[in-house]
Amino acid sequence: MIDNELFTQLKKTAANFIPAKDLDDVTQEVFMYLYEDTERLKQLIADKKIKWYFIRLCKNNYYSKTSKYYYKYNRPYKDVTFNDSIVKSVHILIPENLYFIEDSDMINDILSELYWYDRELFKLYVLGNNDGKKYTYSSLSKKTKISRMNIYITIKKVKEYIKKRLKEKRNDL
Repeated sequence: MIDNELFTQLKKTAANFIPAKDLDDVTQEVFMYLYEDTERLKQLIADKKIKWYFIRLCKNNYYSKTSKYYYKYNRPYKDVTFNDSIVKSVHILIPENLYFIEDSDMINDILSELYWYDRELFKLYVLGNNDGKKYTYSSLSKKTKISRMNIYITIKKVKEYIKKRLKEKRNDL
């Protein structure tokens, strides 16, 4: 099976394209998958294709929104509560995946510099509606009756402006 040397080699390979904070979880999920079918694992090791297969599984698990890894570790999840025979769905967001966490004070300062239209449209796009669902350009266009192209251009310009101002402010620190 997989010895310590091969384990270390595979994990170091995965570290080249998976962030360190997710590396252990992704690799453990992939190893669990590999050990479910021991015959395939033996064949991959014998054919010297284990490294290629392991990399492919790691990438698929890390980047896919339908993988076991995503559902177990990354996905904001729904909590369903029952009140008087009415099902109420409550969205609980994982805080580290929210957009405004890092440098939120700086971003809010930068947003306050913008014209109200740009600022409010950007907030709607990024934060979504009260149900926790984020808007696409099309759904935001339907809600606000603003053309999809105007929304796209506004959001793009606001993102560029925020990036530029964040660089300036960080360099000043």
